[in-house]
Amino acid sequence: MALVHAVLNGRLAVSGIYKERLATCTTCLACEAACPSNVPVTEIIQAAKEQVVADSGRGIVSSLIASMVKRPALFRVAARFAPVALHYSRQGSGDRVQSSEGAPGRRESSRFPRLKHSRAGFVKSSKKTGRRGSVAFFPGCAIEHVQHDIGAATIRVLNTIGYDVIVPDDLKCCGRPLLSLGDRQAAQEVAAHNAALFETLEVEAIVTSCASCGLTFKKDYPKLLQPGVKAPVVLDIHEFLAGRIAGIKLNLISKSVTIHDPCHLGRGQGLSRTVRDLLRTIPGLTLAEMKDPDRCCGFGGVMRITHRELSDGIAVDKVNNIIATRAAVVATGCPGCCMQIADALKRHGSEIAVVHPVQLLEEALIKG
Repeated sequence: MALVHAVLNGRLAVSGIYKERLATCTTCLACEAACPSNVPVTEIIQAAKEQVVADSGRGIVSSLIASMVKRPALFRVAARFAPVALHYSRQGSGDRVQSSEGAPGRRESSRFPRLKHSRAGFVKSSKKTGRRGSVAFFPGCAIEHVQHDIGAATIRVLNTIGYDVIVPDDLKCCGRPLLSLGDRQAAQEVAAHNAALFETLEVEAIVTSCASCGLTFKKDYPKLLQPGVKAPVVLDIHEFLAGRIAGIKLNLISKSVTIHDPCHLGRGQGLSRTVRDLLRTIPGLTLAEMKDPDRCCGFGGVMRITHRELSDGIAVDKVNNIIATRAAVVATGCPGCCMQIADALKRHGSEIAVVHPVQLLEEALIKG
């Protein structure tokens, strides 16, 4: 805060060191939660990042990400190199995240049902009669390109409890990586695109299984969109299911599970209790709370790319707390946290499985 204040007042110039300090923020929101004066630290850092870009232009990384976000085909190609960019081994990240059955994370032969525009409107992923309604699913980049199982599990859970699911064609990144880089203009462009697309949907709700995407829609879209443009109402999958899973038969799952609260789901959206209440509906599931479940795992999105050692260091305490619970599974509602924790557990020689809570619900609904 002192550095930002000094630069804004002209007492210090924008330097490499200053940019470095801004880039080490994981946007975990812990500083805001702890501040007795309610200083909007994250917003100040975001404004500082945007000022740097406005003064000195986009950097190479920002320009590349902006180009990929605007060109989905290019993004799909680049996603093949995501483990390299994020400094994860294939075996240690997405491929090690567990499937709903508890086996090493399986890969779908194709992405979860990809649905296209047609003259009749959107094609739905289920055509059973007696349905409860239709929802749209926003997968986000991590699920779309790396962790397909989470998307597939989300759709299967929604289908099983009676909802048709549509995945609109031509969705773009929510814009979170662009905001992390201070590229507000590019973030505004994708926000406008997604908002216009969502406006055409006739669904009961729009849901996402990515904590960071959900926070971006709720917190940032109202500020990114032009005045008069309605920000889409997007629900995290946990809050959507919370009032709709009651009365549905769930199968027994005899597992001990500990929960990591993603920063953007817990502090960001206030859904930590909702996640626990959902998992407690699964018969046989035992929750083993870890120490500091809301402590950041260190993923930090773009920060993971640029500051691997810092990211790995933050993950150490998280992994130690997970292992101390002796749980068989750690559940977390953020694809980025899934990759980060799976990789960190691998480096510690642990076999604890990593899942998204929706994958446990999928197992309880479909098992047997």
